[in-house]
Amino acid sequence: MIKGLDHIVLFCKDTENSKEWYKIAGFQYSHGYEGMHWFHLGSGLVMLHPTDATNPGITEVHAAVSDVKEFFRFVQENGLTPIDHQNGKKVLTEPVTRPWGDIQFELEDLDGHRWAFTERGE
Repeated sequence: MIKGLDHIVLFCKDTENSKEWYKIAGFQYSHGYEGMHWFHLGSGLVMLHPTDATNPGITEVHAAVSDVKEFFRFVQENGLTPIDHQNGKKVLTEPVTRPWGDIQFELEDLDGHRWAFTERGE
């Protein structure tokens, strides 16, 4: 039977640079092996896997956060640029409230993978 998420694999052109980006974005490093790196994501993991592909494919992952405004400030203070993909990668000055009530913002990693950080609306 399925117990839950084990890990998500993101294919990256340069996993060493990507590893540093994920640390700056606030992900907790777990472990590495032969160019692969794992980061904690709740009870699961995100794995950065090397690829030679010129376009490794784009993934969008939505991660729950307890305080989206606090996390928004954290990523800005670490030099990352929060954006809104639904509005043409518009640079944000604050998280947005979606029509369905979620409050969120997005980041794009070095390989173009998209991360939406979401606080569920009431």
